[in-house]
Amino acid sequence: MAWRWLWGVVLACVLGMGPARAAEFEITAMPSGDALHVTGRIGSRFAASVQAALDAHPATRVLVVRSRGGLLHEARKVAALLNARGIAIRADGRCASACAVLWAATNARELTPDARLGLHRSKWPVPLPALLRAFAEKRSDRANVRTFLAAGFSPALAQRAARTPSSTMFWVGARELEVEQVAFVLD
Repeated sequence: MAWRWLWGVVLACVLGMGPARAAEFEITAMPSGDALHVTGRIGSRFAASVQAALDAHPATRVLVVRSRGGLLHEARKVAALLNARGIAIRADGRCASACAVLWAATNARELTPDARLGLHRSKWPVPLPALLRAFAEKRSDRANVRTFLAAGFSPALAQRAARTPSSTMFWVGARELEVEQVAFVLD
């Protein structure tokens, strides 16, 4: 129990230490009126911005994403928001790192024919002492593996994501995900 409390304090401090950045992503309403398109890095105000965009566009049925990744906690918040509202996620082009976790954590998943999910180990976004960094990254990797398994990824694929160094990327597309029997719609 003490470890959970300590972990919570450390996590709260670390998340507050991240560097402030200008807008790293762009959210655009699609002309059809039933989709929002998100491009860019999943940054510190990502979940709040997606929620505001969904509130402003209540007819949204799908969130189309193209991102190199970013903050996992923001990606997980958006997945929870999409799941609560019954909104699908569609990976369009490259959806890497935290974007792939967002895609896997959302219940209704779609891919465009050219979409690729980039998988790799976690990399903590702020400087930490080596032991604390290793602890945080292992904890994050375990959470990601659980997310991928829940999405239907095989244990081998989920573990491969957790073993791929954060400096590289393991790419999977619709064909590999079909072989894995991951549930998604090809759009």
